[in-house]
Amino acid sequence: MINERGGVNGRKIRLISLDDAYSPPKTVEQTRRLVEQEQVLFIFGSLGTATNTAIQKYLNARKVPHLFVATGATKFRDPQHFPWTIGWAPS
Repeated sequence: MINERGGVNGRKIRLISLDDAYSPPKTVEQTRRLVEQEQVLFIFGSLGTATNTAIQKYLNARKVPHLFVATGATKFRDPQHFPWTIGWAPS
């Protein structure tokens, strides 16, 4: 519906989902692909503490929003050090 109405500020929304096999090295590889090749606006709802730990510094260094990280780990609630990461699961 949003795309049919012209998108957001004229940009169409496209959902890209890649399989990282729940492996931190693969998560890094797939995240770099999304950021560097696909030029995504943000990463949304990625699952797991180990996998998200592997990409947190990279995404924050690139200023790519890392939104609603699907883990209860408190390390993803540190806006002072990682302002581009927002955790999702409540403690």
